[in-house]
Amino acid sequence: MKKILNSLTVKFMKIGLLFLLFMIGASACHPIENDASAKGNIGNLDSLKGTWTLKYVFLGDVIDQPCSSSKMSHDITLNITNQLVDNTTDTFVINGKSAVNSIFGGLKILSFDENTQTGKAAITQLGSTKMAGPEDLMNCELRYFTLLNATKDFKIFRDTDGKTYLHLGDFKTDNQPSRNGGMYLIYIKN
Repeated sequence: MKKILNSLTVKFMKIGLLFLLFMIGASACHPIENDASAKGNIGNLDSLKGTWTLKYVFLGDVIDQPCSSSKMSHDITLNITNQLVDNTTDTFVINGKSAVNSIFGGLKILSFDENTQTGKAAITQLGSTKMAGPEDLMNCELRYFTLLNATKDFKIFRDTDGKTYLHLGDFKTDNQPSRNGGMYLIYIKN
């Protein structure tokens, strides 16, 4: 009986320790306001074009740095040009710099509501140069490419700080209460 109690005590202590570590990790994450529509509209789709710098990555209910704890010598950028991809009327050429490589492709605009400054979009023909780098930066780049390639939604808004932001990714679409607010990239306009 004493062995069983000791075994249970050890298991509960391990569970408690894991819970404590989880809570410490969660407290290091920052929540982000999901509904930025009250902060102001910008105008037409031209506000989408230009160079954007990745500031944060929104992961369900927490916000992370672009490359977690990795140190980079440059910013991750996305340039949405005025140029259309050949033979299209709705796909803009994109390019930029990731953690290690340069990127290129297209941003296809499926819909856009000028009143809410929200729309549906898809990344097309995403590619990059093929340079190698440190493992942590290559992992960062893989996460960035995965989230960028999963783009379904975008939102442009001006925050109370006067800066223009772009959320690009997969937003939560149901109205059910949950801690899953989608997964998307948060850029600031240069």
